[in-house]
Amino acid sequence: MNFSVLISKVYNKFWVVHWCVSVLTAMMTIVLYPRLPQEVPTHFGFGSADNPGSKLEIFVLPVILIVFGLISSRKLIDQQYADLTIQNTLSKSLMLVLMVVVWCGVVLALYTYYQLAW
Repeated sequence: MNFSVLISKVYNKFWVVHWCVSVLTAMMTIVLYPRLPQEVPTHFGFGSADNPGSKLEIFVLPVILIVFGLISSRKLIDQQYADLTIQNTLSKSLMLVLMVVVWCGVVLALYTYYQLAW
């Protein structure tokens, strides 16, 4: 199987998973919000929270995920670069890596907020 075809197939599946993660994050944020203290960690460095902020700031997570999902749309990438070209494959590969990095940050933040709420 051609590497470009493989990346496109994986990207399409990850993009669907990304929207599922976005919806779950939004739902968890709404559920956790009333239970959180007024001040929550908003920045994490080397495994620990190091900057507090207002609990309203937890809504930044779902917004970031939604914006990232919109700008990483397969249609936008395919409009910019023809499907299965090297630029298209590189763009999708970069977006796959960024998705995983963003998901890791979101999981860390939501886990911390969950611990604060319960």
